[in-house]
Amino acid sequence: MAISYSQLRLYKLCPRQYEYASIKKLPRGINVYESFGSSVHNALKRWGELEVEATRIRNPESGIRNLGNGQLGMFEEKQEVDSRLSSVDCLLDLWHQSFIINTYENRVEADFHRKRGEEVMRKFYEWWSASSREVVAVEKSFKIDVSGVEVSGRIDRIERFGIRNPESGIRVVDFKTSPPKTQEQVDSDLQLSIYAMAVQELYGEPCSELILLFLNEEGVEEVVTQRNEGQLKDAAKQIQMLSEGIGSGEFRPTPSAGVCKRCPYKGVCDVAAV
Repeated sequence: MAISYSQLRLYKLCPRQYEYASIKKLPRGINVYESFGSSVHNALKRWGELEVEATRIRNPESGIRNLGNGQLGMFEEKQEVDSRLSSVDCLLDLWHQSFIINTYENRVEADFHRKRGEEVMRKFYEWWSASSREVVAVEKSFKIDVSGVEVSGRIDRIERFGIRNPESGIRVVDFKTSPPKTQEQVDSDLQLSIYAMAVQELYGEPCSELILLFLNEEGVEEVVTQRNEGQLKDAAKQIQMLSEGIGSGEFRPTPSAGVCKRCPYKGVCDVAAV
């Protein structure tokens, strides 16, 4: 059975937390931060789907399947999609349609985060508008073999850049609503290494850039990294080691104040450090 990056991350963070979530499958609620992040991802997924449709219309030979309803002529279809992409109002509409409201305690809290999201969408639109972009895929699922371990996942956004340039390539963009990471953390991020492997498998060419795009109402922070062959080999070893730990049934907890504070199972764990 395939294992996801989130499961690998959870096991690395605390094996017992992994056991509670993936083996015992204890129920857990979703907090407001996770809910807000899901809403942002859902809105940007729908925006990306519009971009994919625009690429299909402008370049029928792109290999992107027809996502239209077949009732508009190509010209009218292009006008409609381009019109929607030309205004931040469309993205704001997608945000309101995607906003998950039922995780907030009251209407005041929900309205606060809804307004936050509007600012995030505006900042994203500014970032998006600053460069010409060709989206290859959004929410692209994959399943790859890494040193005998089947790893699955989903990539938020895949772009092709520099189409007419010798330095053209594929870039991955991963959206985050968490506080920004340092360049050093991004350079060693296991999730991005997995994405680089997946791009190679899916498209038959190396991933030229990997971007963590940190989104908040203050602005957008883009942290760019790459992966070389040595880094990917190190990532494969790490995946194999974590997978072997999971397979061995070794779920000894590794409590700490920082980890336990954010653990949804701290109320049932007998060694929680909080």
